[in-house]
Amino acid sequence: MGTNKKTMINVICSLMVLAANVIINFWLSPYIVKNIGVEANGFITLANNFVTYAQLVAAALNSMAARFISISYVQKDYKKANLYYNSVFWGNLIITVLFLIPAVFTIARLEVMIRIPENIIFDVKVLFSFVFFNFLLTTGVPNWECGTYIANRLDRSYIPQMGTALFRCLFLFLIFTVMAPKVYYVGMASSAVTVLLLLFNWYNTHKLTPELKVFLRPKEMICSKDAIQKLVGSGIWNTISNVGNILLSGLDLIICNLFLGAAAMGILSLSKILPNYMQQLSAAIRGAFAPELTINYAKGDKTAIFRDMNRAMKLTSIVMTIPIAVIVVLGDKFFQLWVPSQDAELLQILSVLSILGYMFTSGIQILYNVFTTVNRVKENAAAMLISGCISCLITLIFVKFTDFGIYAVAGVSTVCNLARNMVFTLPAASKYLGFKWNRFYSQVAMTVGSSGILIFVGFLVKRILPDGSWPGLIFSAVVLGGIGLLINIAVILEKDDRQYLLEWIRSKIS
Repeated sequence: MGTNKKTMINVICSLMVLAANVIINFWLSPYIVKNIGVEANGFITLANNFVTYAQLVAAALNSMAARFISISYVQKDYKKANLYYNSVFWGNLIITVLFLIPAVFTIARLEVMIRIPENIIFDVKVLFSFVFFNFLLTTGVPNWECGTYIANRLDRSYIPQMGTALFRCLFLFLIFTVMAPKVYYVGMASSAVTVLLLLFNWYNTHKLTPELKVFLRPKEMICSKDAIQKLVGSGIWNTISNVGNILLSGLDLIICNLFLGAAAMGILSLSKILPNYMQQLSAAIRGAFAPELTINYAKGDKTAIFRDMNRAMKLTSIVMTIPIAVIVVLGDKFFQLWVPSQDAELLQILSVLSILGYMFTSGIQILYNVFTTVNRVKENAAAMLISGCISCLITLIFVKFTDFGIYAVAGVSTVCNLARNMVFTLPAASKYLGFKWNRFYSQVAMTVGSSGILIFVGFLVKRILPDGSWPGLIFSAVVLGGIGLLINIAVILEKDDRQYLLEWIRSKIS
């Protein structure tokens, strides 16, 4: 299978997985809000955020593991690849053991650490227990996800993810139907899915990268202090970067919980459902292109790197600006149907505040892969941390001393994140790839122009689209999506790109 075909399959499969998860959560969240309350839905997101905080330590060892293992494996230095592979495993095992006590303490004292309504304290603690179990399990096993990454066959991990997502949906439907609704059922389903995915990942790594093995016998054990130091030396900066990202947006629910109450936290959690899917869409697309970028870098093929990045930026612009426009135009109608008991206008405003930055950065998502690929994560980490601290400080000031409240929590991080991307990410990525500092600003201008045109046309067309029902909303979204796709092909693609696309469509029809 050619490299381009592999990458396109990766993109398509990642989008299918995201679509499956979107459908499941669209059904699940309003059900929880209706049967358990808006506060319970907020605690699901908060529990996952707690694990994100715990993952900061593991990220120092794991975030660069795929990069180092892949480069050694592609260069056929299997001894060095196994050295990294085994060193990561034993390091993760130590991290898992060290996290057991803090996890138990956190769950035992959870009602003291955060505000929980008395009637769901036990349920929330069980939910956190399942979520922490998932983290400890996935951290303690070998890095079985790297097999599909090294072989650029992410489709072999995406397809099981889609299947387990459907299994999770069926599991939750049955247990919510048969038994009294409990918020911890969500964590229980996630644990079952985690076990299944680990089995699939083990099989893929065994088949795709048979030279990678974990040596458990004392005489065969491979674990290098130097390899761990090298991984941590690079990965620690990704941990710092993740801290900055948490300060940017990961603390928003805690700030709402402590300063504005559990109800405000639940409302913000509902409003972030669409922005979170935009974030997942961004991660899915750039993740699908990451193996290709790493493999080309390992081969020293700069021509392929520049060609593939140009194609990736156009694709991400086309794909991401369409849902942005649909959310801005139809978001209020969606919230009216999805959670009719809540203030749809408030949810829409908060949602738009959270996705505003993507109107500028949709086309440059691939640039986030550059820092890891070229092993220049230090500067990016510093920029992330500084912007996160500024965002957190400004948010606290607004919440404490103004009436902006929940609007400040949703909007300040977006502005700070956008400022960092414009001032640092674009010129730094250009420099590391050997371009002029302003190479990618034209892509930003194109993305802004495309988003503006799509939103303007969307509001014009909205007047004649059906309203007031799910079929009408879905039809309207499909119509706006189709129009947006045609506009993006005309605005973003160059003449040669459009000609190539038309010839490809003709060949497939033939």
